[in-house]
Amino acid sequence: MEHSTELNDVIMSLDELVAACGQEHSWVIALIEESIIVPDVAQQAEPTTTSQKFSGYQLTLARRASRLSRDFDASVPAIGLILELLDELEQLRQFKRQWEAQSSTRIIEIDID
Repeated sequence: MEHSTELNDVIMSLDELVAACGQEHSWVIALIEESIIVPDVAQQAEPTTTSQKFSGYQLTLARRASRLSRDFDASVPAIGLILELLDELEQLRQFKRQWEAQSSTRIIEIDID
């Protein structure tokens, strides 16, 4: 495992990524084929699976995908969709926080039983 001075991040090979996320090699390859994780650095003009390098961010995505697979028995395509929806949800929450911070009108929520 290397440390990138340019990105200030960990750079790992495919085998290191597989070991770090605790899944089988074929499962991680399926994540790559679905573009759930994407190699960050290629050492050759035409990257092969052996020359692909991954950052800590890709490891985070792979581990998150692994938890979704384990907890919900989700297929790889379903994991891709779930991750997209979770990202959109976080963006909407961030937008709401920014809007509330800029808004001079306070929103009061009342729970009526």
